[in-house]
Amino acid sequence: MNGKILKALYRKEMLDILRDKKTILMMIVVPLILYPLIFMLSMYMASSMLTASTSKSYRVSVQEVAEPQEMEIFLLETEKEHDYDFIIVDSYTEHRDSETALREGEIDAYLIQSVSENKPYYEIAYLASETDSQTAAGMLQDMMKDYRDKMRRELLEEQGLDSEQILSPVGYAYKDLSSNEENAGNLLGYMIPFLMITSILMGAMYPAIDTTAGEKERGTLETMLTMPVRNLELITAKFLATSTVAVAAAFLNLLSMGLLGAYTYSSMQYAGSAGGLNVFSYLPAILIMLLCVIVFAMFASGACLSACIFARSFKEAQNYTSPVMIIFMLGGMAGMIPSLRLNETTALIPVVNITLLISELFKFHFDLSLIAMVLFSNIAYAGVTIVLMTRFFSSENILFGDAAVSLKLMEARKDMKAKQIPGVGDVILLFSVLLLVILFAGSLAVVRLGICGLLVEQGLLFAVTAFYAWYIRTDAVKVFHLRRPRVFSVIAAVLCWAGGYLLIQVLANGLMGLFPDLSQENTQMLVGLWEGVPLWLLVLAVAVFPAVCEETVFRGFLLGALEHKYSAPAAVIVTGLLFGLYHMSLLQFVLIGLLGILFSYVAWKEQCIWLSILMHFLNNLTSLLLQQFEEPITKRIPALAGEMNGSTVFFVLLAGAVLLAAGLFLLQFRGKRGELK
Repeated sequence: MNGKILKALYRKEMLDILRDKKTILMMIVVPLILYPLIFMLSMYMASSMLTASTSKSYRVSVQEVAEPQEMEIFLLETEKEHDYDFIIVDSYTEHRDSETALREGEIDAYLIQSVSENKPYYEIAYLASETDSQTAAGMLQDMMKDYRDKMRRELLEEQGLDSEQILSPVGYAYKDLSSNEENAGNLLGYMIPFLMITSILMGAMYPAIDTTAGEKERGTLETMLTMPVRNLELITAKFLATSTVAVAAAFLNLLSMGLLGAYTYSSMQYAGSAGGLNVFSYLPAILIMLLCVIVFAMFASGACLSACIFARSFKEAQNYTSPVMIIFMLGGMAGMIPSLRLNETTALIPVVNITLLISELFKFHFDLSLIAMVLFSNIAYAGVTIVLMTRFFSSENILFGDAAVSLKLMEARKDMKAKQIPGVGDVILLFSVLLLVILFAGSLAVVRLGICGLLVEQGLLFAVTAFYAWYIRTDAVKVFHLRRPRVFSVIAAVLCWAGGYLLIQVLANGLMGLFPDLSQENTQMLVGLWEGVPLWLLVLAVAVFPAVCEETVFRGFLLGALEHKYSAPAAVIVTGLLFGLYHMSLLQFVLIGLLGILFSYVAWKEQCIWLSILMHFLNNLTSLLLQQFEEPITKRIPALAGEMNGSTVFFVLLAGAVLLAAGLFLLQFRGKRGELK
């Protein structure tokens, strides 16, 4: 990479970005003016609402009580202790009942008395849909607790007993051992990550759109590609320029929030309510957070550029960045989940890891190993996005063609060509629809029907995919790889599966040792469904149906569409990773994703989906039999239960490598129907 060329390209990209008034507006005006204004206005509104709710007079009725006058006197005498203001209404029930008066807004709440277990029982009637009624009911509840305590004391004193000694035999109090800095840091840990992620996205989104779709629209991208520069240099310059703007936007946002915090702190000190807060204790957390801003801005910029590079116009790019923003903002809310903590697993989840790290820093939890994992993982993710963008820039179909994001479904069926290949837009839409089918219809079917619900779930996958392919008039033979398998191909597929299965077992054993919390994911639920079910039905639901239906989706529609748009390695890898993602588990994403890549390779190599169906069936059947006959099988072969020592790991790795190599050799030896490019 030529440093001078990169510097010149970077300078050019920065000048183009800074000429855009929208970018300047989002970088400077929003963080420095709008955010503090919104914050101050929301604080003022919250304070006003709180003051109004406690100082307002509320109209209540107590006429449906046995001794209304005594209760009215008690309420009027006690309201001053709580700083409440009640207006006792006693005239409406002469002509109408209290419920009608409540619903027509003439009173906010009322007391009604009945008898339960030979003692008076009071109910507070109110409307939860009305704020004033809800507030009045809460106030009445506080005062009725006082009334209950008063009656207790009177009854005890009538018996000649010491009411205070009996009602309060022991005392207790809260003792908060957290420092003021820790309490404030806990609050900051909820707010700052979300605001930081939002500001970085806002800073990266518009430059990413401008340097990709904007240049396509202006017609300047073609000129850039004719220059004597490498794609990597061009992409790196765009990436660095976008990252620079994102970092600048984040720093301005943090500066704005810091100034607002300083103003709030000085106001609290002036009012004498700062509580001796030492703001300098947050300095290490702030310094590490600034480093997090830089590495996360790199990842966010790469993600935005990767999405925008597919767009043909500024408007279309805005649509593509919307899902990216939603996903990132959901990750930014991870710090608000009480049970979610930063550990070796969450430290590797994009967006979530940064959110949890910043939250932990402001709670004064500094784990250097986790900090390093978060920072280096984000750098790695940013590197992956650069590699992807370089590949995308090498494809004219993506940069200038319509097929890269085509959505055949948008055309009328009568206008569609026969035997066409689905576009990437069709892949994205179908995969998204299938995820929704699994999450909602599939989950409901499993809950209602048990093991038969799995059959329904798989049937829905097959039906949706088949209907979509039929509707867009797909070339079924090409897309679904419906060629007959050869004998040697079947043997090769079985050997590939056996070798891959053994290697995955070793990897699973290692991952479970590193992340023991992941080893129980989804297992208990499935085993619960299997109890008391005949073996033949289990084989049908767990092995046969998933093998046919899931392979129709992944090694059929998805692989068939992607291999005609991109290179074969990209199609094989992406299909395998989507297969892992479909199983919605971090551990299974890795393990099943790798198996999915192997299945995709074999199906592509022979252009035969029946081979991947066979491999999928064998894999699921083996897992089922191990679960059903765990004790006799693992007694003879302990390695299958995950009990592997050093020598066992070596022999399993050796056997897996030999079997996989033999299978791949047979695929090559018998000739190939496709060729990796």
